[in-house]
Amino acid sequence: MTANVTKLEDNKVKLDVEVSPEAVKKGVDAKVRELGNQVRVPGFRPGKAPRRIIENHVGRDYIYMEALQDGLPTWYSEAVVENNLRPIDRPEIHFDEGLDEKEGFKFSATVEVRPEATLGPYKGLEVPRREVEVPDDQVEAQLEELRGQFATLAAVEGRPAQQGDYVIIDFNGEKLTGGPLEGGQAEDYMLEIGGGELLPDFEKELVGMNADERKKFAVTFPMDYGEESLRGQSVLFNVHLKEIKERDLPPLDDDLAKEASEFETLDELRGAVRGQLEETANQRVEGEFRGRVLDEVTRGAEVAVPDVMVEEKADEMVASFERSIRSQGIEPEQYYQLAGANKDEVKERVREDAADTVKKELVLDAVAAAEGIGADEHEVSHQIEHIAEDAGRKPKEIEKTMRRNGTYALLEEEIARSRALDFLVENAVAVPMPEEEEVSEADEGGEEISGTEASEPEAGEARVEATVEAGESGSSETSEGKE
Repeated sequence: MTANVTKLEDNKVKLDVEVSPEAVKKGVDAKVRELGNQVRVPGFRPGKAPRRIIENHVGRDYIYMEALQDGLPTWYSEAVVENNLRPIDRPEIHFDEGLDEKEGFKFSATVEVRPEATLGPYKGLEVPRREVEVPDDQVEAQLEELRGQFATLAAVEGRPAQQGDYVIIDFNGEKLTGGPLEGGQAEDYMLEIGGGELLPDFEKELVGMNADERKKFAVTFPMDYGEESLRGQSVLFNVHLKEIKERDLPPLDDDLAKEASEFETLDELRGAVRGQLEETANQRVEGEFRGRVLDEVTRGAEVAVPDVMVEEKADEMVASFERSIRSQGIEPEQYYQLAGANKDEVKERVREDAADTVKKELVLDAVAAAEGIGADEHEVSHQIEHIAEDAGRKPKEIEKTMRRNGTYALLEEEIARSRALDFLVENAVAVPMPEEEEVSEADEGGEEISGTEASEPEAGEARVEATVEAGESGSSETSEGKE
């Protein structure tokens, strides 16, 4: 098979493809064998009828039409992969003559491909970077948390229960409309008041109770309660508070350091905690800096982002999000119901981020092309080994599948983008963060939203997953004119 590429306007190309007579014959023979197994021919067992009998039975034109329908997507896909094209939409296919086992087959395909970004300045840019600071109180808070892990519970005497106490209670609930509350009974139940384990209104009623005191009170379940049948329902609880306990914290000293860690002294442990916090802060600041560098380079570039790429990216982001919440045991439909939204609304909310992500990907592609940055062969092999391990298959099998369906090129592309971003960061000039922005960043606490939370998808997290899945399953999306 040979293919010539002609660039057209509006990010389109035309592929003129010639399929060899051998490839055409192979496709026709495969269709004849398939029909021979499906069509019942009197006097022949399935699959044993000669080709001329099959042709007489179903018609030669029908066989050629079916062979063309099966072969055309494959031939188009092979031409796309061989010419390293990145279609972003379905192709328009044209041909004048049908299949010919002696002459072969010719067709043309016009398809929109990924646009190229025009770069502005991208080296030597001055980009603000936050200073890494770990306050002493943050270190002490971490030590207090560790201290709490080694606390014991001691009985309380001479005072009523208060927030933070642990209490042992018996309780049973009855619906005000009549009948016991299913699952609303327990004996010797230990509860931290204010810990949020039970309804907040229930826990508040325990404050002020004394040991061996009994109390009856009503609690109304909130309208967003997980069990739909209890939403807005009022329940009368009978509670017997048996014991009150409080946490007995060990001294924050060398003995605790020895018990809680590999260090001999509290000062050594404190230094290790500070080091861990500084490392985490450095990683967060580095991630922020990388994002700002890419933002700055993208602002200076010119690129038209096609709607079809934004649509596909938004779909990827939502699909990635749904896989994430499924891994937590939550079905997407259940999440959408609880969130008061639907899939289309979530997709619409991420569309702006999807457009921004596509634009940045195109900019990174342009940087990689300008600087001759490609994927590292060892890193590609390393990624394929991980994919093979997860799929329970051999790396060579995965590589063969990915090369065939075009996802090997996608993996190379993703790695090249990462290296292009490394290049931009290495060539950026870090400058002090303006004071007002520094304060704003600190107030935000540097929180990051990951795909493991039941939160809406963030931009830029779906590409690698899509590549991996395609590599595992042998998906032929490329043959449909998609990436």
